[in-house]
Amino acid sequence: MAEDVKGQLLRYLNDAHAAEDGGIASLKDIAAEATDSDLKTAINEHIAVSQSQADRLKARILALGGDKAEGKSLVNTIIGKGSNLLNAFHNNEDKQTQDLIKAYSLEHFEIGMYTSLKTFADAIGDHETAQLADTILGEEQLAGERLLRLIPQVAKAAIPQGAVTSANI
Repeated sequence: MAEDVKGQLLRYLNDAHAAEDGGIASLKDIAAEATDSDLKTAINEHIAVSQSQADRLKARILALGGDKAEGKSLVNTIIGKGSNLLNAFHNNEDKQTQDLIKAYSLEHFEIGMYTSLKTFADAIGDHETAQLADTILGEEQLAGERLLRLIPQVAKAAIPQGAVTSANI
């Protein structure tokens, strides 16, 4: 049997909630290992924003008569933690740069997700969900811009002291 429009909307909302939950777990790991104070501050602030987003999404799901799917959060958390294996051979500064790139990429995944949710909700006449998606979309765009500005700073910190310069390469 085909899924009805409300079921599809609830699935999109549950997917967004799961992405926020998984993102929070990954961001907490990044914050715990961050040595750059600006990065640690940005990540900790975004954890609070992401928690607020997850709470607002859950409230909307419940208001629509849905139920938050716990299993999806677990899957997204496992995927986020599994990517830590890719950094096993990086030193702390390199890992911090890679973690920041992953966090920046997550923001852009979420930007696409909330753009889609907003468009779908508008198209079916659910303006409350569309407004929620639009608000969260703006928050994700700001977070992405903030993280992008940190990448050069964190990447430069990965250069070992006394490293060979371009004149010596």
